[in-house]
Amino acid sequence: MEQSLQQQKAALRSDMITRVRQMTAEDRESFSEEICERVLEMAEWAQAQTAVLFIPLPSEPVITPLKLDCEARKVTCVSIPQSPKAETDLHLPEVIDLVLVPGNAFSRNRQRLGRGGGYFDRLLGGRGAQAFKLGICFSFQVIDIMPTDSHDVIMDAVVTESETLLA
Repeated sequence: MEQSLQQQKAALRSDMITRVRQMTAEDRESFSEEICERVLEMAEWAQAQTAVLFIPLPSEPVITPLKLDCEARKVTCVSIPQSPKAETDLHLPEVIDLVLVPGNAFSRNRQRLGRGGGYFDRLLGGRGAQAFKLGICFSFQVIDIMPTDSHDVIMDAVVTESETLLA
């Protein structure tokens, strides 16, 4: 019997959450540092004057160095809370150059499996549509084939601790 798209996504989300929970704190920290170093080397990051970041869940990479870099370079930076409410509550800049996007999984062709609430899909399809969409995750969260919906937004790049997937 074929699983529905929602069942496939739920199963994949559950599998990834289990795998992330198996990481040690040391691995999360060192992998997060590698991810941040890769992002800091990207031209799109260096050129962005306005960036939307996120406050990571315990299962997501720690991005403190990226926030500090924005502050040091006087880049306009908005952090999306762990459970975002309405976009109007966030005071997003008029023009968004780059959106850093978390995900439970990404495919090699940069499709994303999000947290399940659809918030980032709405942001990336709306206010952030013209922004550079940069997904970040741990390398084991990159898979070959992703179950996707028509509203799922493809990233411009995905960065892990070991590689950068570009369009």
